[in-house]
Amino acid sequence: MEHILGTAASAPIDVDMNNFMAEVVEGSSKQPVIVQFWAPWCGPCKQLGPVLEKVVAAANGKVKMVRVNIDDNQQIAQQLRVQSVPTVYAFVDGQPVDGFAGAQPESTLTQFIEKVSALGGAGADIASMLEAGNAAVETQDFASAMQMFQQLMEADPESAEALAGLVRCLTGMKDHQAAREIVDQLNDEFREKPAMQAAILALELAERAAESAGNLDVAQAAVDANPNDLQARQDLAMALFATGDNAGAMAQLLESIRIDRGWNEDAARLQLLEFFKTLGAANPDVITARRQLSTLLFA
Repeated sequence: MEHILGTAASAPIDVDMNNFMAEVVEGSSKQPVIVQFWAPWCGPCKQLGPVLEKVVAAANGKVKMVRVNIDDNQQIAQQLRVQSVPTVYAFVDGQPVDGFAGAQPESTLTQFIEKVSALGGAGADIASMLEAGNAAVETQDFASAMQMFQQLMEADPESAEALAGLVRCLTGMKDHQAAREIVDQLNDEFREKPAMQAAILALELAERAAESAGNLDVAQAAVDANPNDLQARQDLAMALFATGDNAGAMAQLLESIRIDRGWNEDAARLQLLEFFKTLGAANPDVITARRQLSTLLFA
């Protein structure tokens, strides 16, 4: 088996349940960790192993490589949904960020290691940029947020969080068509990410509101004529939201709740909560409206 293990100096560490946490999850906070899943009976593993070790060694310490024998560590393989061997995952900051299955040519492996190496040491920067981008979205500074999310996408094209941020920016800038084009091309894995689900919710709400924008004057006139016309208030709230008057939209729903809290199965309160979720807890208008809602509900 010497031809798989390579030389002692460059041999990857064999990892099992006892040291997976230390070597891979915790270890990848210091440098990217390449995990090769293999088995003694696997022919392609014997082809991939030495070439992968050579490419990792050429990275001069930017990444570390470990191996997992799936015959001896079925629990690890199952948890990471390894379907076949060889499979290779790259971990950064405790999470798998990239990977492939099957033997690959050296040129492909070199590109893979270079991409993963670029993420090394950038984990904290990526996390802080994501946080800053999301904060900018919540204060509706979409131009700054867009710039941050675009930089993140360049660093990690597979980042669902950064792509979700782009969708939220486009939605906030009322470019619903561009946001919809991104969403419609997503696979199920991306759609299921919490950040993307929130972005899709925001887009769908904005699209519904946009359909109401043309009825702004009609809805306003109906409310002026009959302040107790709660359907008109609901329509007016959506139209105001579409124009970017978030405070005005939420004020209409709060007034509806004050007039008749349970109207149409709590429609006004549920719509208000949807606004809260879409705009974000840090949004100043949301903070004010949430306080007013609490006063109404618990008065």
